[in-house]
Amino acid sequence: MNDSGSGTHMTYVLDLNWQPGEKFFAGATGYWFDDDSTPDTAGDLGVKNYGLYAGYKFTPAVELKGIYYFQDLGKDVSGAAYEDSPKAWKAVLDVKQDLLKFTGLWIEYSQQDNTFIGYNDRYSIGGGAYDHVGRNMEYANPYGTSKWWFVKADQQWNDKWSTFIRFANVDYDTAGLDDATEWGLGVGYQYTPAIGFELAYDQVDHGDNGWAVGDPDVARGKDHVVRFRTTINF
Repeated sequence: MNDSGSGTHMTYVLDLNWQPGEKFFAGATGYWFDDDSTPDTAGDLGVKNYGLYAGYKFTPAVELKGIYYFQDLGKDVSGAAYEDSPKAWKAVLDVKQDLLKFTGLWIEYSQQDNTFIGYNDRYSIGGGAYDHVGRNMEYANPYGTSKWWFVKADQQWNDKWSTFIRFANVDYDTAGLDDATEWGLGVGYQYTPAIGFELAYDQVDHGDNGWAVGDPDVARGKDHVVRFRTTINF
């Protein structure tokens, strides 16, 4: 949120958390992007973020957790003309491999107002470097609420070998804008404690989105990537 026309922003962060025991935790968080040096001609570009979160461990291997966000957008922030106080929430069920034996399991569901400012590439294997569900969020109905699913199963077979399977889906709550689906799988090999390798495949399907024929910026159809990654820890 910094360019030649909007000046600079100061960022302030506050997090308060409470954990009375091993099973339960709760907290509140806030982070503010304050456009303290924005030229008057640029308008009000400040963004205030607030969140309430909590989690409970039913057993050491099973945890349910979630967070509720709400934002206060400056009147000149993109999307604020439609909704200047967008909201979002998500819930996560985290099951460790210790319980299921053959796999760990992460199941996440979230909803967000379509003017909520957040990372639309959060479920990609490479962030914005690769195609991802959520790429068409800017074309979503600003009065709608998108629904997101993300599921990942991780398998640790021994000290060396691991695998994963992943799935993501978004429903934009927008007539004419197809849901997007992403799935992938991969295998990892820990060569030494400091060196690891991973081979992964990922595919995204944006649907037809026929209403946007002629617009080169609207993602449509399928895309996929094969990635080989080497990780070195010093």
